[in-house]
Amino acid sequence: MFRSCGLAAFAFLIGTLPARAADPQQTGWAAWFNNWKFNEQIGLVSDLQLRSQDEWAGPRNLLVRPGVSWYVAPGHTLSAGYAYIGTFNRDARDAVEHRGWQQYLASYRLGALNVSQRLRLEQRFIDRPGAPDVYADRFRWFTRMQLPLSAAAPFVNGAFLALQNEAMVNLSHRDDLNGKVFDQNRAYVALGWRLNPTTDVEIGYLNQWLNGRDRDTVNHVVQVAVYTFFRH
Repeated sequence: MFRSCGLAAFAFLIGTLPARAADPQQTGWAAWFNNWKFNEQIGLVSDLQLRSQDEWAGPRNLLVRPGVSWYVAPGHTLSAGYAYIGTFNRDARDAVEHRGWQQYLASYRLGALNVSQRLRLEQRFIDRPGAPDVYADRFRWFTRMQLPLSAAAPFVNGAFLALQNEAMVNLSHRDDLNGKVFDQNRAYVALGWRLNPTTDVEIGYLNQWLNGRDRDTVNHVVQVAVYTFFRH
């Protein structure tokens, strides 16, 4: 049931388009996603991201998100951690957001597809230049499908296609943010290469739709990402 609902949600959300006028942006994101499994129960998870300003005009965001993982069963992982998001503003002082987060990740195969679904809760402490600071809770539903472009099994190296979508919903203090339940959606397609069993690299296009209070923003993102997987 969870698998079927996840794929249905993915098909619906990846085709979601803004229903009103939107301001376009063009940015670049660089990301490193890492998983380090110490044993059959415990591991570390982290990601490090650097995002540019509109029109690639210098850095905009630095995101550092470490966490601890608990492997409760094959294909099922619980994690929790902290995230630091620094924002470098050109026309105002810089700002920082601190987050606590908890997530559940399910990974499985569906034919030739490697599928991951992630449910994440966030507690956001948002610093806003020129306005009062805000606390808000947010829920995120992420689905990713990876299709190896090689018939060899197991898939230890070679090219792959990646498709993913993530929808975000404001759970509290919406009026202090965009005044909406639905916060944003990120749809992504990428071509990647598995260098070896521990390292994937990919480059792709990410469409970030930000649901604004009065006007939406559509961010066209070129993303370069590295995924590493280590086992002690």
